[in-house]
Amino acid sequence: MARRRDMVAVVRCAGGPAPDRCSEGCIGCGSCVAACRMHAIELNENGVARVNREACIGCGLCARMCEQHIIDIVPRHQRIQVLCSNHEVGSAARAVCQVSCIACGACERACTSDAVHVTDNLAVISQDDCISCGMCASKCPRGVIHDAFGIIAKSL
Repeated sequence: MARRRDMVAVVRCAGGPAPDRCSEGCIGCGSCVAACRMHAIELNENGVARVNREACIGCGLCARMCEQHIIDIVPRHQRIQVLCSNHEVGSAARAVCQVSCIACGACERACTSDAVHVTDNLAVISQDDCISCGMCASKCPRGVIHDAFGIIAKSL
């Protein structure tokens, strides 16, 4: 049911449209913003798309329009998100982004429900298996895994 879902893992890279940023993140083109009929997406101060969870109805138009193919539609109740889309190896990812996944596996080891796996140098969360305990988010050394509701906070 589309109304029970939202687009919470909007753009999984905190970089921006600058050429020295991750080529697999948001490029700030605004196609998702233009596609959103609910006006639930805006570009933040870094030129990266940000979703207003309250306004989003999960229709998926933004995901279909995203030129980078990095927008995921996930269940509204799912709070744990991977905010990175970079598949580079750790050193290359580190070189272009301060908050990229470096495939260290700390999240995978911390997950009590076997919902997090590092695949192709990127943490991936199985929405069906995740119980939103936040262990992966609390162990991520780069802050890549995030609690959408802001309950789990880690000081870096």
